[in-house]
Amino acid sequence: MSGDRTPRSAVPQIRRLAWRRFAGLLALCLLPLVSLAQFAGPAPTRRDSPNPDNKGLVQRAPTEMEPGRAIVLHPGDLISVSVYGVPDYRVKTRIAGNGVVDLPLIGGVPVGNMTIEQAQHEIARRLVQSQMILAPDVLIQVEDSMVDVITVTGEVSSPRAIPAFAPMSLMDAIGAAGGLKPEASHSITILRKGAAEPFLVVLSSNPAQALQQNVPLYPGDRVLVPRVGVVYVVGAVLHAGAFPISPNTPMTALQAITLGGGAGFQAALSESRIIRTSGGKRHEIPFNLGKILKGTAPDPIVQSDDIIYLPTNSFKAAIKGGGIGIAVGLLYLLPIFIP
Repeated sequence: MSGDRTPRSAVPQIRRLAWRRFAGLLALCLLPLVSLAQFAGPAPTRRDSPNPDNKGLVQRAPTEMEPGRAIVLHPGDLISVSVYGVPDYRVKTRIAGNGVVDLPLIGGVPVGNMTIEQAQHEIARRLVQSQMILAPDVLIQVEDSMVDVITVTGEVSSPRAIPAFAPMSLMDAIGAAGGLKPEASHSITILRKGAAEPFLVVLSSNPAQALQQNVPLYPGDRVLVPRVGVVYVVGAVLHAGAFPISPNTPMTALQAITLGGGAGFQAALSESRIIRTSGGKRHEIPFNLGKILKGTAPDPIVQSDDIIYLPTNSFKAAIKGGGIGIAVGLLYLLPIFIP
């Protein structure tokens, strides 16, 4: 029976070896919690922007993009017609599809594609011609328009077409659309009929640039507010989620993981990978987070819609689930099971 047991003189040595192994394993597991991150690769530049469509952000929209123009009436416009000094002559009506508006005393008047001034003169002429009002002073106001609008779409709280019968500032238009969402990009695109290229306005928090950014908009303009690029962090991190990427400054894998609260105790650092979709195909880019934390490997730059996945180490997950005490107890009892 005594020959089947480990000699008593070897037990202390086995225990010391087990404790050294446990200490090394514990140090490895705590490494991501105590190590200082250091980027060891080349410094990212603007060329490495994760949002290629937003390159060239130095372009600035001019402060005056189009001279003022007369407001033209269109079929579908809702107008208010009144005559100064004649309280009973007030009517609110919509221009029909053929451009004709039906008014009291004079019937149908074709005003489609006329300017407001031209329409006022035509209505006054017909009132005089019908001998209903001798010297009418006609006033037309556009209440709603199907054409003279500024459309704000994209990452705003209330995308909508805003009636605009005069120039409107960019900030007013965004405010009328409910303001920017948290994930909205600050690279605003303005599309204008007749313009060879879209205008690009980059919003900044610098008050000195406020006047340059608050450019005038005109009826027919379309304001596009894109969604800022995001990177998804999943797996053995403290807070998985989608995190926005600045259109100007590249984001690295370690920075994204840090936004997710950092790697969890159970993470398999050496098996980390980036899942990227390109051209409809998905491929994986492996990287070693442990080496990045030590500063011995470059920190890869992520792109918009990348998925950073930190897999779980089964042994460390078991330790986390059962507690360190179980692991210590198992290692302490390990010499008993060694022949």
